[in-house]
Amino acid sequence: MNSSISSSETDPGWGRSLLAFLGTLAGAALLVLALMVVVDPYDSGKLGLLGIEGVDNRLTPITAASRARDASFDSAILGNSTGQLIQPAELSRASEFRFVQLYMTGASPREQLAVLDFFLRNHRKVGALVIAADPGWCVHARPTEEGVPFPYWLYDGSVVTYAVRLISWQAIEQVFQRIGIGLGLRPRMNRDGFVSYEDIWPPGQFKETNAPRDPAPVASAEARAVFPEIAALKDVVRKLPVDVPVVIIVPPTFAATVAKPGTQAELERNACDAALAQVVAGRPRSNFVSYRLDNELTRDRASFVDYIHYRPVLARKIEQGIVASLRDGEKARIDF
Repeated sequence: MNSSISSSETDPGWGRSLLAFLGTLAGAALLVLALMVVVDPYDSGKLGLLGIEGVDNRLTPITAASRARDASFDSAILGNSTGQLIQPAELSRASEFRFVQLYMTGASPREQLAVLDFFLRNHRKVGALVIAADPGWCVHARPTEEGVPFPYWLYDGSVVTYAVRLISWQAIEQVFQRIGIGLGLRPRMNRDGFVSYEDIWPPGQFKETNAPRDPAPVASAEARAVFPEIAALKDVVRKLPVDVPVVIIVPPTFAATVAKPGTQAELERNACDAALAQVVAGRPRSNFVSYRLDNELTRDRASFVDYIHYRPVLARKIEQGIVASLRDGEKARIDF
């Protein structure tokens, strides 16, 4: 009696082909991982053997890592795009410190604190810190993070956590960008991190967009005194050497968005300002300055791109105030 036997049982060729295919995939994956280790796609300092310096990417939450570990700088400006126009070169020129701009577009306080921690871990000697505190710092409860996930793995201290993220299309793209920089085929981004949005939004335009995201008022004075993001910042500042100046500024907004006297919004703003001021109170050569005022400068539409992004005319004033604060601390004369 004849029996039927499948070809897969009599011909072992399909098994050898499958093994060869899987072996090729594994080999390719190992080659990609080896390339990642050698190049360090995000210039994190955790890997890399070629000594390529810098990155070329507009994704600020990614590129901040390269700048935050750069030993050319001992001081940092942190914030989101409301601190972007502060020129690190100007602060460096007028002070004894070497500043790098670590702004990240749309960054929350929690994300800024992650970058600050990375900066501090990569600098044994810290010169000074400048923090542009937008309304996100004034929340009374830490919000649930939404939108594009922040790459905390990039700023984590673990090499393993970092390496796990390197098998991705984004990382592969970053590798080839970095190789291009190493070969001199493409320039690295500005080393000190300064990028002006004047190139995108030229003078003469004012857009009625981007209203400040002020937190909703709370019901009691007790609740109004709770600021978890500011408390986290205070913990970081408390651990810094006493000779490290810290300047916290509240960026200006268009005058129409400034809280009116006698309103609940003014109570909220005053409470937040008081909490921010307490972070640096009594610290040598440190200061808190709020530029969120209703005055002639902030009423002029020519001073702003939109409700929260200001023009160089205000940025230069802020830089002067920061330099004065780094020199004279709370006694600094602020012209605004």
